[in-house]
Parts: sequence; C-alpha cells; structure tokens
Amino acid sequence: MIQRRIFWVYLVAITLLSGCALPTPSEQSSSTQVNQQVIKAHQQQLEQLQQWSLSGRMAIIQKKKEERDSFYINWAYLPHQQIIRFSHPLKGQLAKLTIDDSGALLVGSDNEERWAPSADALLYQILGASVPFEQLHNWVIGKKTVALKAVRYHNDGTLSQSRVFNQGQDWQINWFYDQSKSQTLTLPEQIHLESSNLLIKVQVNQWQ
Repeated sequence: MIQRRIFWVYLVAITLLSGCALPTPSEQSSSTQVNQQVIKAHQQQLEQLQQWSLSGRMAIIQKKKEERDSFYINWAYLPHQQIIRFSHPLKGQLAKLTIDDSGALLVGSDNEERWAPSADALLYQILGASVPFEQLHNWVIGKKTVALKAVRYHNDGTLSQSRVFNQGQDWQINWFYDQSKSQTLTLPEQIHLESSNLLIKVQVNQWQ
C-alpha cells in the first residue's frame, strides 16, 4: 500500500526519466480589454468540442523542494469519461487514471488501485494537498469556467491568464499558444497551473 506517496513520484520514480524539460513557451501579450464578441465566438467553438484527445508531456515541479519530474501523457476525453495514460518511451505505461460519473480510479503498473469519488479527492488522498484537477479537462482546451477569476485574454479571444481559488489555496493559470500554426480552432500548446508549492505544466504535442 502506498502511504501518502506524492502522486508524481508514484508515477515517475520507476522510470528514471530525467533531463526531459518541457520547452519554454514564448512570451505572449494579454489584456482585459479584448473584444467581447471575439471572446464569445471562440468559447462557442470550444462548446462544440464534445470529445478530444491529446498526446504530450506533463511536468511537476515541487517548488520548495526544488524537485522536478516529467512523463508522457495520452489523454482521451468524452463527455462522461476521461482516460489519462502516463508512460515512459522505453518502459511503457506507468499508470492509468480513469475519471467517470462513478469516481476516479488510478491503476499503477503493478495493478495497485486507488479510488475516490472525484479526481480532486483522489489526489488529496495521495498528496495530502488539494489540486484543482476536476476542471482541468476544460482548462486544457482553453475553455472558460465560472471558477476562473481575473481573466485575461490574448487578442484573438483565447484565454491567457486567470486565477482560481481551490480549497483555501490560490492558483494561477497561464495558457500559451503556438502562434506559428494556422488552426481552424485554436487550442493551447501549453497550460501552467501554479500555487505557492507546485507548478504543473502540460505540453501538448498533438491534438486529435
């Protein structure tokens, strides 16, 4: 039984994955004065996105301990189910997280299972700390939710920066886009979630 082991260490300790830093996104200007019709049009496009998948990487930085871990992810989203696979290119799948209407289930490579009524509750079991994971499926595509405060936008109406207050802790969220790509629907290339203790980065290599 894993006793309150940090989630990301649980996933990556066996991988020996090091030196796999995510690329640093370019600085992108933002504003609170972007045309509301442009913002609305982009959010309406995202509302039509009922299912998607992404492949990329996730990095977890424990700021006070100055520890960094990273691993590959494949994330498939449907309206009533999400499946996130954590993997290493040589060692294969490390863990699988399934989130659906019944709760959240994490299965490790040794088939050990951890379950909770929600993704946030599952992470709290393992971390002993609150992480705003429950709405990450919306935020990772750049979709605005009511929990987001002090929202700033890029000139094309996409989300740029916001804050969210989760279980007594303040988090800042930043969205970055590949401005060199021409896309029918503009989706983030990176999203960063940062609190006083943690920095979580999601790098999207491919959207489907």
